[in-house]
Amino acid sequence: MSEIEFDKYARKGAYHWRDYYGGLLRMNAGVKARYDTVVDCLRRAGVTDSTRLVDIGCGDGALSGVIAKELGCEGTGVDPSAIAIRFADAEFARRGLAGEFVQADGYRYPFPDAAFDAAVCSDVIEHVREPEALLSEIRRVLRPGGVFVLTTPIRFTEAPQDPLHVQEWFGGEFAALCRPVFGEPVGRRYTHPVFWYEAYVLPGSTFSRLARLLANGLARLGRNPFLGTARPWRCFTTQTLVLLRQPGPAA
Repeated sequence: MSEIEFDKYARKGAYHWRDYYGGLLRMNAGVKARYDTVVDCLRRAGVTDSTRLVDIGCGDGALSGVIAKELGCEGTGVDPSAIAIRFADAEFARRGLAGEFVQADGYRYPFPDAAFDAAVCSDVIEHVREPEALLSEIRRVLRPGGVFVLTTPIRFTEAPQDPLHVQEWFGGEFAALCRPVFGEPVGRRYTHPVFWYEAYVLPGSTFSRLARLLANGLARLGRNPFLGTARPWRCFTTQTLVLLRQPGPAA
């Protein structure tokens, strides 16, 4: 693969676990909202402890861990990074969670056709140069009727602000990208209001530090502002699609 090198795990360790489970000063309310959105979509789709689930681009395994805790689902994580897989194995062992993690190329997985009932791919597709190939391989390992929850940032600048992102999409563009492989989305959510995103990440700002503390505190109280999808917010930074693996060949 010729993707932009992703070295955050080497520099920061298993940081997604801290983002979700860290204390008031260490957690990331935005990441927590994204993971909670994925879990809610899976729950509404009927995922249970007997569901065979694969987490594509699992990284350090934090999302897989949240799914295991919340839904009792013993899943399989796939990631091209050897260090990320080591972190995922270690965190699952330390927390007494059951799951399997496999290092594999982003476009070809060592699983037979229709091996899984459900798949998730959270904020990964924006990092790859061949998103259609990624979607096609995910479709291959899903059984007909299987559910797929896919998240990515919403494009709101000419070029991606994150230098690790190859590309981003507006909402309509993203649905159009997925439609030839999975058909029309059966669910769509826009979360992470631009206001909170900008306030949260503004570097070196007292306002940003206060906004981060407020957002983290609200998240710990079950009122995560990044989950806001209605008034007064009009513009959002994260999109989540719920897709189904249709029977027969892709369009």
